[in-house]
Amino acid sequence: MQKIIVLSGPSGVGKDAIIDNIMEKHGDFVVPITMTSRPKRENEQNGNDYYFVSNKEFELSIKQEDLVEYSTVYEHYYGLPKSSMIDALSTGKNILVRLDVKGAISIMKQYSNSVSIFVSPENMEQLYQRINSRNQEDQKEINRRMNIAIQEIAQANLFDHVVLNEDDQLDASTEIIMDLIKYNK
Repeated sequence: MQKIIVLSGPSGVGKDAIIDNIMEKHGDFVVPITMTSRPKRENEQNGNDYYFVSNKEFELSIKQEDLVEYSTVYEHYYGLPKSSMIDALSTGKNILVRLDVKGAISIMKQYSNSVSIFVSPENMEQLYQRINSRNQEDQKEINRRMNIAIQEIAQANLFDHVVLNEDDQLDASTEIIMDLIKYNK
């Protein structure tokens, strides 16, 4: 049976690295492309990492009910277009979705075949260092992300599983997640 694996967790916890690792080592998944109104980062590609759109375009998608779920995170819209989810479902492969906590909860309610995994940092200092090392946010933004992370971590109990993503243990975290996916048949 096709499954939807929902990965969530605070900013900087390593969700993207885990997904990249899963795709590189296990590959038999599809990752639907989500949409955001935030600016594209230097290493990101439109249509590959996200669909980057303006606030106006995103709001039109909301109005036209073109999204499976959406939320506002760090003053930007993030959402999963219905077309991306339909395309992913049509492959017959298991689906990997990276979402914030609100989006993850929404997907868990909509899809009974979802397996939800909250990726947790080793500790708050580790999370701070990861966010800070990206050199993409100023101190005010880092502090805001850390405050939101505290709120998100408090909701980890709403997920089927919690996986600790320790520093320099990406392969171990990936394999734990793969075992959880296999276990939830």
